[in-house]
Amino acid sequence: MGMFDVEFQEEINLKEGNKSLFEFVKKQFLKDKDYETKIEKESLSIPKCNINTYLRYNLNITTSTNKKDKTSQILVNAELHDTLILAILVILAIPFTYGIGIIFIVIFTYYQKIQATKHLRKLLENYKSTI
Repeated sequence: MGMFDVEFQEEINLKEGNKSLFEFVKKQFLKDKDYETKIEKESLSIPKCNINTYLRYNLNITTSTNKKDKTSQILVNAELHDTLILAILVILAIPFTYGIGIIFIVIFTYYQKIQATKHLRKLLENYKSTI
């Protein structure tokens, strides 16, 4: 996991199963754009997804069910996809700004991570309120 990747875990009570969660998340992200999605038994993958940010992330949501407690653990993992663009910006920032521009690039990227984390947590809270 990289410094600018999003990863968190939440516990949720899935009454209708994984399908309803995955369809809810898919519907929320497919409002604006058409993303390539991959739904498996216990995971959802959306590559090159804008999670309410300027940078793109590879989103992966995995669930694991505990049958004793009838609860599910949801692991949300969003890996930063636009690393090449950031690397080019860092390389250009060194000679043109004497390295000071790198600070702004790091702050911007970290802010994008915070925005993506807030958006994904809010999305899960909205799902919890619908069940």
